[in-house]
Amino acid sequence: MKNTRRTFTIGFKILAASMSIHCGRVSDVAKELNISKNTLQHWKRLYQDGRFNIKKTSAEVSHINELVKLRKRIKELEIERDILKKAQNIFSRIDG
Repeated sequence: MKNTRRTFTIGFKILAASMSIHCGRVSDVAKELNISKNTLQHWKRLYQDGRFNIKKTSAEVSHINELVKLRKRIKELEIERDILKKAQNIFSRIDG
């Protein structure tokens, strides 16, 4: 039988670490969550040091980059629109 390594989300790790700080002993919380005491102590140390990093996937990074490009494009289009409005006002005064 293969041993499969369990993976936990950042949210779960933060929740477990905060539970161990606020709700009792590390061993009790680890037993309740069915994780090892050493793992929970490590998470608790990371949590207290503020070193939990949320890693962004390549898809998230590409979405962020696209969002930045789109926002830049929106600003450019708004500037162009404002210029056209001003030109329209100028030409309407000349014709009228």
